[in-house]
Amino acid sequence: MSASGGGDDQRESRIPNNMQGLVQFCIEQGTACDNPDGVVSGMSAERREWLESALDNMSTNPVSRMKEALVKLNQPDDEDNENLTDEKIAALEEMIEWCENIDLAIDFHKIGGYEVLAKQFENSEAEVRWNSLELLGVLVQNNPYCQEAALKHELLPLVLGIIDNDSNATVRIKALYAISCLCRDVPDAQKVFVDNDGFSVVMRAMQSDVEKLKIKAAFMLSCLCNDNPEYKDIMCNIGMIDQLVGHLQEEHSSYHEHLMSALLTIVRDHPRACEECHRHELNLISTLNDRIEFLKGKEEFQEEREYATELLNILQDQDSSDVAR
Repeated sequence: MSASGGGDDQRESRIPNNMQGLVQFCIEQGTACDNPDGVVSGMSAERREWLESALDNMSTNPVSRMKEALVKLNQPDDEDNENLTDEKIAALEEMIEWCENIDLAIDFHKIGGYEVLAKQFENSEAEVRWNSLELLGVLVQNNPYCQEAALKHELLPLVLGIIDNDSNATVRIKALYAISCLCRDVPDAQKVFVDNDGFSVVMRAMQSDVEKLKIKAAFMLSCLCNDNPEYKDIMCNIGMIDQLVGHLQEEHSSYHEHLMSALLTIVRDHPRACEECHRHELNLISTLNDRIEFLKGKEEFQEEREYATELLNILQDQDSSDVAR
């Protein structure tokens, strides 16, 4: 009995009473399990690092970490602190990870995060600006609470201004991403977007020489017109069809697939857009025939060819209907 009791006492004395002790205990137990024959070897550095990181995360309070990050972001630029920009970027990247959880995204608003976030849109460092916009996109995506909060804080008009005015291409791309996350399937956000002439902003973005920005702009147009067909009239009013056709008549690029998709979305089930496409000066039917022939046999452009074929059929069907009348 005494021997058994001694063993129990020894095991009890090894039970860790703090996190550091728990890490060491797990390391020892893992080593023992990996070496059942009693040949003890050290745990690899990679395994030790992973275990320590996992246990550290278990003891982390996300809201407290976000509060600390917001304090860091709120610090004014300081020439004496050369690391401040890097620290702000790291804080934003950490919050992006936390806020992928919907509940933590809501907590971010409740601790005053939106006021601090809006200030970062004007930071002199582009990487701070684009990480801030990335965070906004993560916050509002599929999150009605955060969508409403972003509208109350009037963030959408601010971000539209960034698309028009920021000199950094990545910042503009992230701004369009954030707006897309906020507006898709959200009527209240779309109303603010329209009231602030958002479609004109997107149209100007498509005139840039940044291909990724143009692709995102075309994709967003398609999504919004699918959400609400009434927006197709706005497309006609602002000359969007002229612009899309004009771009399609430029030297062919992979970007044209997205342009063709956007134009097809506007024209589908919309007589006024069809009429616009028939204007003689656009020469669209000839352009579509040439494009379909050009893409024949090019598997990488199969979707664009299908879009062009459907668009051509719609326009030709309307011609037939007009003749019949």
